[in-house]
Amino acid sequence: EPFTILLLGVDSTASKLNKNAAFNGDTIMLITFNPNTMSATMFSVPRDTYVPVTCSGNRYKKINSAAYGGSKCMVNTLEQWTGIDIDYYVKINFKGVVDLVNALGGIDVDVPMKFCEQNSKRQFGNKKICLNKGFQHLDGEAALALARHRKTLLLGDFQRGQNQQIVVEGMMNSVKNLRSANDVLDVLDAVSMNIDTNIKTEEILSLYNVAKDMMFSDDTNMINIQKLYLS
Repeated sequence: EPFTILLLGVDSTASKLNKNAAFNGDTIMLITFNPNTMSATMFSVPRDTYVPVTCSGNRYKKINSAAYGGSKCMVNTLEQWTGIDIDYYVKINFKGVVDLVNALGGIDVDVPMKFCEQNSKRQFGNKKICLNKGFQHLDGEAALALARHRKTLLLGDFQRGQNQQIVVEGMMNSVKNLRSANDVLDVLDAVSMNIDTNIKTEEILSLYNVAKDMMFSDDTNMINIQKLYLS
């Protein structure tokens, strides 16, 4: 059956994600996936969107503040606002993105602009990450920099949401690098300290088994992805 996942990226540089800590949700994306057609729809919500936040008495606030109320508050707020039923959530911090991309062997993306950004520890100077425009292979630090960069973008967080979708699409296509269930388990182990999710390992392996024959049948992109944005 098709299902929807909330992908919530939080602004934490810690080396471990504390599930009970309060964070701003700076990446808010709903991904609806249809296993039968191997198609997905990605919908990004800008972090400054004002909506009724369910755990604050439905007072209008920036939606990223709903993350302070935990994953349940963000899920309930989004469901009420969009009318979309959210089956699962994945909350991940900076280190989790770096580890996930590296565990997938990197991602291939078309970087839309030249820029420089802090690294995963918010360091500039000789630690900053600089990328040129064009198609290239990114490691975890570079992928995180693309997903986080906002300062030089004319459309600000709207454009950052588009870049975040580029990164997530690259991750989805890099799943082709996983040749067995053991590879999937290795990836899950690599990110386990920096991710919080209600998706069970058995469900992830089941989805992998559905997809693997199609993944390895040709060299085209694994998933047909439609990207949607709030205007």
